[in-house]
Amino acid sequence: MVGVDLKQLQSGQLSRNLALRDGDTIFVPRAESVYVFGQVRNPGAYPIQTGTTVLQALSLAGGVTDRGATGRVRVVRLVDGEEREMRVELGDQVQPGDTVIVPERFF
Repeated sequence: MVGVDLKQLQSGQLSRNLALRDGDTIFVPRAESVYVFGQVRNPGAYPIQTGTTVLQALSLAGGVTDRGATGRVRVVRLVDGEEREMRVELGDQVQPGDTVIVPERFF
């Protein structure tokens, strides 16, 4: 089995480019996801890349609704086998498997 870094190929580094032959099998790993729930337009799971921020994850979910409190966004993250809930800023990075929760704002 030979590994190829797709990001390197996409950036123009063709030194690891391989010619495919009849019968070759290509395995593509599943995209890492983040889950976005609460006061967003389209709650659900979204694929992320390294460096994705909370704000970008919210954008993937269609943005925050009129009732969403962006100042109180929380992330639930699995740390050492335990779920931990933490307050985050919009510029903080999310990790694969995180659940981003946007609460309803107080009126």
